Amino acid sequence: MKILLLSLILGLVWATEPQPDQDPSQISGDWNTLYVASTNPEKTSENGTLKPYLRSITFENGKSKIIFTFFIKVNGKCRASSAEGRKIAPNVYEIDYSGKNEFHIDHVSKNSMIVYDINVDEEGKKSIITAINGKGKKAEEQDLKKFKELTRKKGIPEENIVNVIETDDCPTQ
Repeated sequence: MKILLLSLILGLVWATEPQPDQDPSQISGDWNTLYVASTNPEKTSENGTLKPYLRSITFENGKSKIIFTFFIKVNGKCRASSAEGRKIAPNVYEIDYSGKNEFHIDHVSKNSMIVYDINVDEEGKKSIITAINGKGKKAEEQDLKKFKELTRKKGIPEENIVNVIETDDCPTQ
């Protein structure tokens, strides 16, 4: 019984340990938004301000500044945009875009990046958004599974998942 209790405690301690900072070389480069989900589906619907068609991520000043280049659709037309953030913790960036955002890099694999964002818009409404971005146009099954697990963990129903890549007709850069 003591071993079981000790195992449980060690598991909880390990789970709450801060994750090591991701290597920027794994994250910098070209990306495509594959799927997004939100506690507020309006934000990730067609013409939603938090339904980005991601194109690239770069870092400046070491890892302290992150820059996203993406498109947003407005009335069906692709509009180029970008957003910058400053690092506030390992794998966490504060970004001013469509309100205040706390952007978290949750998992990076060879071809996918799973993230979540806590957005508080200009009216003070809080939304949690999850996304899986890919180096290509398709996620590997294990990465898609991790994305769905994170989405559930953040309290977002699976029916709120939006396939972004199938409506991505924006320019590649």
